[in-house]
Amino acid sequence: MSSPRFEAFLARLYSDPEFLSCFMRAPEQAGREAALDSREQAAAAAIDRAGLLMAARSYELKRRARRTGTPRRIRALGVLWRLCFAKYLTPYGKHR
Repeated sequence: MSSPRFEAFLARLYSDPEFLSCFMRAPEQAGREAALDSREQAAAAAIDRAGLLMAARSYELKRRARRTGTPRRIRALGVLWRLCFAKYLTPYGKHR
């Protein structure tokens, strides 16, 4: 799947939170509205959704860090801190 149309579709998923939300609710409809062919629609519907959300969030954090000018090392430490202490930050009895 390397058509320019499909690549643009993926780029929009990673960069447009509204479009990503629509895709998560109805992937087939989002593919049709993006004018993907049937093979591309099937590939889009088969995307690993957890990985897609994780990648979109990662790209958003990188874009935000570039806008704010946060040094890369400090951003990395923040990510590591959240990973290490996330279980302590969630209220008791609630699962992610």
